[in-house]
Amino acid sequence: MGLLDLIFGSKKKGKEKSHSRGSEAGTGLTFLDNFVRIPSIGFFGQFKRSPSGEWLIGWSDSDPKGGVGGNRESGHGSYILYNTVENKLVLQGKLERPNSADVANNGSFSVEDWHFGSELSGTFYVFSCFGDELVKKKFSANILNSAISDNGLLAVCQTANAHSGNDGNLLVGFRIKEGDAVFSINPSTGWAESYEFDEENSRFGVVLKGVGTFFYGSDGVLLEPQKFDLARLRSKRYEISLIASQEIVKSDQSSPEQVEEALKASSKAIQSGVGGDDYWKAIALKVNGLANERLGRDEDALAALDSALKINPKIGVKRNANAIRKRLNNKSS
Repeated sequence: MGLLDLIFGSKKKGKEKSHSRGSEAGTGLTFLDNFVRIPSIGFFGQFKRSPSGEWLIGWSDSDPKGGVGGNRESGHGSYILYNTVENKLVLQGKLERPNSADVANNGSFSVEDWHFGSELSGTFYVFSCFGDELVKKKFSANILNSAISDNGLLAVCQTANAHSGNDGNLLVGFRIKEGDAVFSINPSTGWAESYEFDEENSRFGVVLKGVGTFFYGSDGVLLEPQKFDLARLRSKRYEISLIASQEIVKSDQSSPEQVEEALKASSKAIQSGVGGDDYWKAIALKVNGLANERLGRDEDALAALDSALKINPKIGVKRNANAIRKRLNNKSS
């Protein structure tokens, strides 16, 4: 949670926008950590620079007249576009609750409007450096995050959960010149921490902490699903590797090679102690037992499943353990 979230509250609903061309050169900027101040226009807000450093986009989810920010019913926030080479304020604009903006090397910029009110909704915009609206996409869900590519050719946004409708947990990719979404999917990769772009081939990369970067094509299809699955299994974050491993051992479609990878991941998690967390330790033992069972290693499977049941009797493997025990008893009799 960022500083503005702590001060102003969480995301909500969105509607209006307006902007005007900026002022003459020489407008002064001052910086404080991740915030920028422009005294001449009374602006203070968060900011981000373009990869080239030429452009700066700033935004403030606060009504300067009322001094109120965050979740509210009225009082528009503002955004600014500044050219650092010309030392010039290029654009000033207003949205209900502008947040999480990004800016490209050509001065095109994206911005999320989190909207007034208590409804789960948001609007994702992309504007040119002249203030032209290039993309507008409204959602009946909160916007989780977004980004624009280095040269302003592509953009992406992702939504969070929604109480109803089809707009929750979406990953939406845009070709900015076309002005509309080229895909809108429920991504198998889940929520991304950040994004990378391949502008030449119109590919959209999601960056997952502790896992890697994985690209979707312009049709919204994950390009290397096997690479993604393997990266999850080999992640150093045991909660990621165990979730992936559990999916494998529960699926009838998993190959023996995949089950072996799930076994390795669960064994690694068990050896690490899974942070001393009994919940994840039980999951790791469950996965280990089911993987060994799939591979015909009944003695190892039973030992792991019995250990999992000792930690959590309701973990859901009692039938598997009893069936294995019966098989082993039949073999020894």
